Amino acid sequence: MDIAVLTDIGKVRGENQDAYYIYKNEYCLFMVADGMGGHSCGKMASNIALQVASSHAVEFLFNNADDSVVTGILYEAFHRANQQLLEYAVDYPECAGMGTTLTMVWTKNNRGVIGHIGDSRAYLLRNNELMQMTEDHSLVAELYRKGEISKQEALHHPQKHVITRAMGIDKNVRADFIPFEIMDHDILILCTDGVTNLISDDELRNILLETKSASQAAQLLIDTANDRGGHDNSTILIVKPFKSSKEGRCSF
Repeated sequence: MDIAVLTDIGKVRGENQDAYYIYKNEYCLFMVADGMGGHSCGKMASNIALQVASSHAVEFLFNNADDSVVTGILYEAFHRANQQLLEYAVDYPECAGMGTTLTMVWTKNNRGVIGHIGDSRAYLLRNNELMQMTEDHSLVAELYRKGEISKQEALHHPQKHVITRAMGIDKNVRADFIPFEIMDHDILILCTDGVTNLISDDELRNILLETKSASQAAQLLIDTANDRGGHDNSTILIVKPFKSSKEGRCSF
C-alpha cells in the first residue's frame, strides 16, 4: 500500500491557499482544505482549520471505532475550527469573510467516517468504479441536483466557484458526516476543486487505474490540471489501496 499527496500553486494564483494533513497510528486521519480570502487570509484559514480540527480529533479519537462516537468527535472538531476562524476574523478585520473548505476522513479497521463542508471532495475507487463520497456545497452543484443544468453545463458554468457552505462563514457550521465501509483494494482520493474543475471523474478514474503508484497518479493529475490552465491551487491525496487491518492499526 502507498500514499501520496501533492499540492501546487497552479499557473495563475499568487500563493497556495490549499493545505493538507495526514495522521496514521491506531487509526488514519486524512484532511484537505481550500482557503478563501485576500491578504493571505485564505492560506491562514485553511491552516487554522486543519490545525484546530486535527488537534481535537487526535486528542479524542484513540480507542474509538464506533461510527456514532467518531462522528461526534469530528463534529466537535469542525465546530472548534469554525469558532477559531470566526475569532481570528474579529481580531484581524482585514480577514473578514475568510473561510475554507474542509474534507476529513477517519479510518480504522474496515470502517470510515467522512466530515465535509465546501466543494473539496472525497472519492473511493472500488472494483474499477469511481464513487464521489461527498456532495459539493456549491451553487452549481445545487443547480445540477435540482435538474436545472446538465452535468456538462455544470463543468463550464461561470459561477462554479461560488460555494454555499464553508468554514468560518456562519456561527453554526453545517458539515456533512458520512460513515462508510472500507473494502480491501479500495483507493481513497481527497482533492480540492483545482483538480476537479479541470479533470472529469472519468479521467480521474482512468489515471488511477492506469498508473502504477499513488505518487505517479498524483503527479499526473497535478500536471494535467496545470496543462489545462492551472487556474487554481490544486491538491490531491491518494491512498492506494486500503487494506483491512486485523490489528486495528492504520494499514499502509
